Amino acid sequence: MTRIGFSGCLLLLFAFLGMAQESHLRPLTLREAMQNALKNNAQVRAAEAAVEQAEGASLSARGMMLPEISLSARVTRINDPLEINLDPIRSAMIGLHSPPLGALPAAALDTLLPPFKMRVQDKLFYNAAISVQWPIFTGGRVWSGYKAASENVDARKADLAGTRNSVGVEACSRYLTLRLTDELVFLQEQTRNTLSDHVDKARKLQEGGQIALAERLRAEVALAEAERDLEDAMRDRSLARLALSNTIGGDTLIQPVTALNDAEAPADLENLKKRAHENYPGLRRLAIESSRAGRSVTASRGEWFPVVALFGRRELYTKDLTLLDPAWAVGVNLQWDIFQGGQTAGKVQAAKSLQRNVTLQSEKAMADIDLLVEKRWRELEHAHGRLLSLDKTGELAEESLRAQQLAFDSGLATSLDVVDAQLSLARLRMARLKAKYDAGMALAGLLEATGEIEKISEMLEVNP
Repeated sequence: MTRIGFSGCLLLLFAFLGMAQESHLRPLTLREAMQNALKNNAQVRAAEAAVEQAEGASLSARGMMLPEISLSARVTRINDPLEINLDPIRSAMIGLHSPPLGALPAAALDTLLPPFKMRVQDKLFYNAAISVQWPIFTGGRVWSGYKAASENVDARKADLAGTRNSVGVEACSRYLTLRLTDELVFLQEQTRNTLSDHVDKARKLQEGGQIALAERLRAEVALAEAERDLEDAMRDRSLARLALSNTIGGDTLIQPVTALNDAEAPADLENLKKRAHENYPGLRRLAIESSRAGRSVTASRGEWFPVVALFGRRELYTKDLTLLDPAWAVGVNLQWDIFQGGQTAGKVQAAKSLQRNVTLQSEKAMADIDLLVEKRWRELEHAHGRLLSLDKTGELAEESLRAQQLAFDSGLATSLDVVDAQLSLARLRMARLKAKYDAGMALAGLLEATGEIEKISEMLEVNP
């Protein structure tokens, strides 16, 4: 009876659990994985909220260019009524026109003259009015603020595109990693099964006295190593599946179906650099920030100019108006802050420094993105070169294994020869898978730099 060690039992347990899980796995394409990641990712939703916030601020800044209309009403109670009292003048008049200076008696004059008192305001009075104010000249401050707020919307949209780009790359990377580990598990299973068959043959030949015990033991050691490698590959696949499920929204019962393909670059190197300059979200945001910095310079300079505004006021409730209060009024208001202790000059200097800072950052970012495109391009080319080299030696490795197996069955080769040929073929296949994975990751890096990561599913995806 064949004896199964602890590692063999553990491997069988992993295989049983894996088969039970795989029977419930849902096929998932790369396109679907990226779409789910973009839909469920919290960073993307936060960036979308930032865009909405910027749009609200832009609407508020636009309102500053329009007239402000306000309606006010109040009820007031004062301690005493307000009156105009001219009784001293009345008494003086009576004195001048009564005897001995005048002809009329004082009592008669007091009766003939009206009281020299007038109530101007009752103790309780009401006011209601509508007023309008419209700044028509602010030295460019209001217009610059509106344009800066509008450009801030574009900047937040660039941030959103950058976030979507990063999340798409993360989803693509984890998807390809899961696909790679899935292929490696399949490859390790093939290697384990082949070595297991070879161990059975070696055991029979050793029992028949055709080979030495050392050759059988060498085959068993290779089988044990293959079983450990298979366990490691299964663990890596489980971890890769958890990582991808975390990115796309928590679904762990997924099976990647988009194959690792020999991806080609979407364009030549110079064209890719040009597209990166045009589409990379980080460069777009810096270009917008540079324009906003220029607006800040204009707004700061505007504080050297006066503010001119039209105003108007109309009283809606006129019953309690005093003699000094007009029913309506219109006019022009001018305010010019002549001296502010150098504050405006400091603001202008700070705004200019910010503009230079953003310009220098843009130049550095463009150089960095050129370097990134160049690096990803060379990585893709290197992966293609490795694939070509491995393809040329693949058939030779397969034929070598077949020949060694036949020679071993005929007693013309040792167990070590068969094991070495099998392991050499396994390493070759793993290297080919790794080269395809590297090519896919390099392509993802290129598309990330050009802001076109969503195109990778079209370039890699095949029908399951």
